[in-house]
Amino acid sequence: MNVVFWGKEFLRLKESLEKAMKGHEVIIADPEDGAGALSSAEILVVRPVTVDGKMLRGAPSLRLVQQWGAGAEGIDLDACTERGVFACNVPSIGTGNAEGVAEIAFLHMLLLAKRFFRAQEKLREGKVYTPPGVALWGKKACVIGLGNVGRSIAARMKAFGMNVVGVNRTSPSDCSGWGIDSYVPLDKIGEGVKGARFVVVSLALGPGTEGIIGDSVFRAMERDGFFINVARGPVVDRQALEKALDGGLIAGAGLDVLWEEPHRPDDPLLTNPKVVITPHIGGVNDASFEGVLGFIAGNVERIAGGKTPLSCLNEKEMGRGRP
Repeated sequence: MNVVFWGKEFLRLKESLEKAMKGHEVIIADPEDGAGALSSAEILVVRPVTVDGKMLRGAPSLRLVQQWGAGAEGIDLDACTERGVFACNVPSIGTGNAEGVAEIAFLHMLLLAKRFFRAQEKLREGKVYTPPGVALWGKKACVIGLGNVGRSIAARMKAFGMNVVGVNRTSPSDCSGWGIDSYVPLDKIGEGVKGARFVVVSLALGPGTEGIIGDSVFRAMERDGFFINVARGPVVDRQALEKALDGGLIAGAGLDVLWEEPHRPDDPLLTNPKVVITPHIGGVNDASFEGVLGFIAGNVERIAGGKTPLSCLNEKEMGRGRP
């Protein structure tokens, strides 16, 4: 099989990719000059990019578009189905992805709660016992989006002794099993965030969630509350967030995702003292690398063997059951 990895960032992984895809041809393509690679691609592995009908028409031999990770909102599923191409992502939980994103959510929570950067300033001034921080233990937290990532976050919150409110379109089947103390429907987000010291967003991005975290949500939050986004930047209305920070509606924000990725180095949020930002590294860790690569290698073998790939996003539309 010709397996094309779309993006120069895969170059640093070349040795590992070739080892995992032994017996198949591994091609790493530069999107700015990748037409040749696409023309012979049977499997296309992508990070968050747009895969549309135009791109697919340049890959006549393509059988699978495989997302490197869970977020596959850039893949046009209808266009894939029309051309008989499977579209798959990698399950986030059990592969190190959801687990890693949950950890990065806690990194932001702790950096904000313990006023870490202010503490570093005091350390350099030779002072101790300052600044006073906020304990996570005993606090109310709200998790918006109870997919694999949200549930992973909630379970860890419970281990910290927090009271957890889950916000989702539908009630999870086993709230207590995931550490969720109470449930609020998505159309009543304001009720969920009220009284919460920490609000963490882990919603998938889609037509119904773009900009869903806006002015009304920030106004419903507590003024000493911290807002953390580990989902996608566009889930949040940027202007509303900046207004909430500048107006003191919330105490601070932690962001592992931004509205432009790669971001602009001169983005004013990067120097906002109320904001902690990491460059979308929640799912970037040793465990997720091994988990994601192993899953993708398995799907390559399934395609090569004539089987339906796992975690297929358009399996029903393709009209083929899993062997």
